[in-house]
Amino acid sequence: MKCYACNCRLSPDRDTCPKCGADIRLYRKIIYASNQYYNLGLARAKARDLTGAAECLRTSLQLYKKNISARNLLGLVYYEMGEAALALKEWVISKNLRHRGNIADDYIRDMRDNRQSLDSADHSIRKFNQALEYAKTGSKDMAVIQLKKVINVNPRMIKAYQLLALLYMEDQKYDQALDVIDRCLEIDRGNPGALSYKRELETTYKASKKKNSIGVAGELEREEVIIPVRMRDYGSYLAAAAYVLVGFLLSLGVLYYVIMPGKEAQLDEKSQAKIQQYEDKYASLNADITELEDKLEKLQNEKDQDAESYQHSSSESEQLVNAYQALLAVAKPFVEEDYAQAIDLYAALDANAVDDDTYKEMYQSIKEQMENHLNDRIFEKAIWKREHEGDRQAAIELCQKIIELDPSYSEAYFYVAVSAQELNQNDLAIDMYTQYIQRFPVGPQIQDARVNLNAIAPQVLRSLDAKPEVPNAAPEPAADPNAAEPAADPNVAADPNAAEPAADPNAAADPNAADPNAADPNAAEPAAN
Repeated sequence: MKCYACNCRLSPDRDTCPKCGADIRLYRKIIYASNQYYNLGLARAKARDLTGAAECLRTSLQLYKKNISARNLLGLVYYEMGEAALALKEWVISKNLRHRGNIADDYIRDMRDNRQSLDSADHSIRKFNQALEYAKTGSKDMAVIQLKKVINVNPRMIKAYQLLALLYMEDQKYDQALDVIDRCLEIDRGNPGALSYKRELETTYKASKKKNSIGVAGELEREEVIIPVRMRDYGSYLAAAAYVLVGFLLSLGVLYYVIMPGKEAQLDEKSQAKIQQYEDKYASLNADITELEDKLEKLQNEKDQDAESYQHSSSESEQLVNAYQALLAVAKPFVEEDYAQAIDLYAALDANAVDDDTYKEMYQSIKEQMENHLNDRIFEKAIWKREHEGDRQAAIELCQKIIELDPSYSEAYFYVAVSAQELNQNDLAIDMYTQYIQRFPVGPQIQDARVNLNAIAPQVLRSLDAKPEVPNAAPEPAADPNAAEPAADPNVAADPNAAEPAADPNAAADPNAADPNAADPNAAEPAAN
C-alpha cells in the first residue's frame, strides 16, 4: 500500500507516512473496505451471482478507484453478462492506472486478436436495439425473431433473455417464457429481473394451466357430430403420380431459373453490405482504440511532468531551508558573542545559495556586521576578558583571531603583547612587540611598545633600531569612516606624541626612517627632539 499524498510505500505498523507524515488511518480503513467488497464480489462471481458480484465490485471501486483486481474482475463479469463494451472500458481504465504487470493487457489483446468476438458483440447489440424498437412499436413477432438471433450470436446476453421472456409472457406463452428464464438464471443466478419474472410465471402459469384443463374438458363434451371430409377423385393413381411429377419438375425449373438468380443477387448484395458494415465498424473501433491510447499517453506525460515539477519544487524548498538554517547558525553565536564560532560558520556561507530576496538581505546584513564591526566587538570582548574577568589567555586568543581577520588592526598586536607579558609568555610578547614596531611605526601605542620591549628584551629593541626600516612595511591604514572607533586601553597612558611621527628621544635615530606620508622616500630625516 502506498501513500495517497507522496506515493511512498507505507509500513503496516505505523499510522503516518514515513516520508510526508500524512495521517493514513482513515485511508487504510478505506483500502480494507474496498478489499472486503472485492472479496465479496469474487465469492458471488464464483457462485454465478453476476449481478450481485457487479454491485460489490462497483462499490469497491467507489471506495478506491485504483483497486486493479476489482476493476479487472468487474470487466470479466461484464463480459460474462454479454456486455463486451463495458468490459473493454474497465480494462482500458485498469491499463491506464497500472502499465506493467496488469492482466488487463492480455484481455484487451485477446479481444483485438479475436475479430469474430468483436463482430459478434457489435452484431448482437444492434440486433437487440432493433428488437427493442420492434417491441415498442408493437411488432412482437419481429422482436422475438431478432432476439432469437441475438441469443444465437451472443448466448450470454442477459438483457436479450429478459426481453424475450417478457414478450412470451405477454403472448401467454408461459412454457417458453419459463424455459428462457431458466436459461438466463443458469448464467446469472442472482439476476433480480429474471427472479421476478420467474415468480410471476410460477404464479400465473399454475392458474392458467388449471383454467385451460377445465376449458378443454367442456369443449370435448360439446363435440357430438363429426363431419367427414370430402375427397376428390382424380382418376387412377398413375395419373395422379404423373401430375405430381410434372408439378415437381415445373417447380424445380421455376426455382432454378427464376427465383434462385434473384435470391443469389440479393444475398450477394446483403453480404457485401455486411462486409462493408463490418469493415467500417472495425475501422471505427481501431480509431477509438488509437484515440484511447493517445489519451493514455497524454495522461502519462502529464503525470511525469507533475512528478518532475513536484521534485523540483521540493528540492528548491529544501535548499531554501538549508540556507536559512546556515544564516541562523551564524547569527546565534554572533548574538551570544561567541565570535570565534561565528567567524568559522560565516566562512561557509554562500551569498548565492538560493535566489531569494529575503535571504540576500539577511546575508548582506550579516556580512556588514562581520566586516565592519566584528573586529571592534571582538576587541571589546578581549578587553572585558582581561580587565574584568582576568582571563588574559582568552584575550590573547581573541586578539589573535582579529589579526587573522585583519592584519592591519594595530591594537590587537599590542594587546596580545601586553597580555602575554603579564602571563610571562615572553617569547610571544617579544614577537608581538616586534611586529607592532615594524608594522606600525607611528601607531598610537608605539612608545609603550618600545618601553615594554626594552624592559624584557633590550637587545631586540637595539637590533630593531640598528636595522633600516623594511621598505615594504605596511603603513598605518587609513581610518574607515564606517568602522567604529576601537576602544581605548584603560591601563595604557595616553601618549601626547602618538600622533606625531617624531623619533623616540631614548632610542637611536634611524637615518632611514622617513615619514610614511612624505612623498619623497629620500627626503631628509625629521629633526630629533
